[in-house]
Amino acid sequence: MSVPELPFESEWVLKAISHELRRKILRLIAKNNSQSYTELLEKLSLTTGKLNFHLKKLTGLIEKQSDGSYVLSSIGKESIEILDQVQSISEDKEQVDYFKSIALGTSLKQFEPAIETKKKWYFWTVISYFAFVWCPLVIIMTIVDVRFLGIVSSGSKSLRVLAYTGILTAVVVVFILLTCFLAKKYLEAINYEILDTEITISKGLIVKTRTVIPFRTITNIVIKQGPVDFLLGISRVIIQTAGESANAEPEGKLRGIYYAKDLIEEILNLVRLLDPPSYLREKVPLSTTPKNITGLYNKILAELQKIDEKITE
Repeated sequence: MSVPELPFESEWVLKAISHELRRKILRLIAKNNSQSYTELLEKLSLTTGKLNFHLKKLTGLIEKQSDGSYVLSSIGKESIEILDQVQSISEDKEQVDYFKSIALGTSLKQFEPAIETKKKWYFWTVISYFAFVWCPLVIIMTIVDVRFLGIVSSGSKSLRVLAYTGILTAVVVVFILLTCFLAKKYLEAINYEILDTEITISKGLIVKTRTVIPFRTITNIVIKQGPVDFLLGISRVIIQTAGESANAEPEGKLRGIYYAKDLIEEILNLVRLLDPPSYLREKVPLSTTPKNITGLYNKILAELQKIDEKITE
């Protein structure tokens, strides 16, 4: 049994009221009977470009008067009634709880960086501190007499260097432990979530950030695996989107992924489930074919008929 499609005008109304800003515009006009362009700009705190965009999307639901103000059309008034009916759902506690449970269940997958990611960060922390802090300072203390520091001033130069090396090692170890502790807390704050239409990345200790990557904006997915990653059996998944510039950092980085290929396949399957872009779904009737193209078709047909007549003679 085929499901009947909604008429074009019904689809248009549903798309128009699907955006929060457009619903606010309709509410403002309904509340005040009419609203001027300037009043909408001030009350919604929008740029002219954004307001023009949303007003265009509300074509058919609002009408522009001769004085420049906007009022609701008959369809716009019916749309307000639909919004009121939907709004009444929030007054029923049972329905609200039900929809909250659905919202919590729409997450298809939640995961965090693999525990091996901590081992990798610990490894590079120790290497970095000893390679770029401990070793250079020990070499400098070996070459230069550090008696002027006043901490160890007696004994031979070798004893002084040995004493300062011990002090330096203790300080470096303290910083390594502190860095590893912060790295552990930072990794524990990272959370990845795959929804039915987007990927979210939450992270941050002091400043919490949440990046949302819609599937429609994804242009490329790359798997990166360095030598340490290979030994630990993890990978990094880099998600590139259409909005980022060539030299910008990728918008999405998923660290510490065990089975990166399987994860990418999951994402691609969800992308394939999405509807095709609107410009592919629009049904363009044949009557809209440009006249010059139609004329070209007629000329081609006439030439083919002439060729056919000559062949049959």
